[in-house]
Amino acid sequence: DIRAGLAVPTLVAPSANPFSAGRYALGRIYTIGDSASYRQTDLLTGIEERNYRSRVTRVDYDADRVEFNNGSTVTDLMGNNIKNGALEFDTPVQFIPAELQVGKKWTAAFRRTRKGVGSSAYYDMQITRRETISVPAGNFDTFRIEGQGWNTTFGSQIEARLWLVPGLNFAIRREYVTRNRAGRFQQTE
Repeated sequence: DIRAGLAVPTLVAPSANPFSAGRYALGRIYTIGDSASYRQTDLLTGIEERNYRSRVTRVDYDADRVEFNNGSTVTDLMGNNIKNGALEFDTPVQFIPAELQVGKKWTAAFRRTRKGVGSSAYYDMQITRRETISVPAGNFDTFRIEGQGWNTTFGSQIEARLWLVPGLNFAIRREYVTRNRAGRFQQTE
């Protein structure tokens, strides 16, 4: 139980190697009823756009699927999106690796469909550093993951940043930015 007013437990012990940020298994184990509350804001203005709760309503280990809020969002067992509202992906979008280690790099390529319109995109991902961040639930020692890429169908530049803690089933913080062909912001949350 992690929330405002409670002390944050030590979730990631320091590495025994003083020259390393360590290597940690993601360690997510979903159970029905797990939940997180999010506050979504605009990155440019700081204006709060909405509050919502994400609650695990079904886990299928054999099919590598976790459903949230009765299927409105579906991920794989690592938390990578398969479906998010009307947006569906041909493969899970590999934002979250099975192991967290500073410097790790990979590419996440996928095809997405929204209301019958498909597009192809990719992100070049990297775990850039360990970082302590503060959210209403407390201060967390996190791994910062950054991704930059393109929606090659629409010519949009896309960016993603996630702050994860091994063993925690939800991101501590997420940021998404999309710019159109002219470089103008389309999404900043």
